[in-house]
Amino acid sequence: MTMIKFLLLCLILLIVAVSGCTEESKTSPNATINQTTAIVTITPAAFPVLKPSTVYVDILGSKFIPPELNVVSGTTVEWKNSDSAVYVLKVDNISSPNLSKRDTWNFTFNRIGTFYYNCTLHPAMPGGKIIVESGMYEK
Repeated sequence: MTMIKFLLLCLILLIVAVSGCTEESKTSPNATINQTTAIVTITPAAFPVLKPSTVYVDILGSKFIPPELNVVSGTTVEWKNSDSAVYVLKVDNISSPNLSKRDTWNFTFNRIGTFYYNCTLHPAMPGGKIIVESGMYEK
């Protein structure tokens, strides 16, 4: 009886070993792969032409909005008082008249540089900064 068990065990091991050595055949569907090569042409954009314009600064809640601007030479900045308080602006040693609510004042920046401005009536009010750069003008 022991011999039969031994032979049966060997037969089972042989079947397992042989079945592990065979490969499964995998069927793959017929697929066609089309490869396309795309040619991309990059055209550089034209150099931007920076032209002077008018930009706006709002005065509201004892603040300049926006507090800092980057502009090109020849740009006009217009400040508008949207607050109920009166303001007097000083920029480049030039002062505005009293600006009541809804009043505006303009200043044209014709020189390159960094200009700071503030309200002379409210010294604790944070001032503003305008950076004037050169630009290429379209004529």
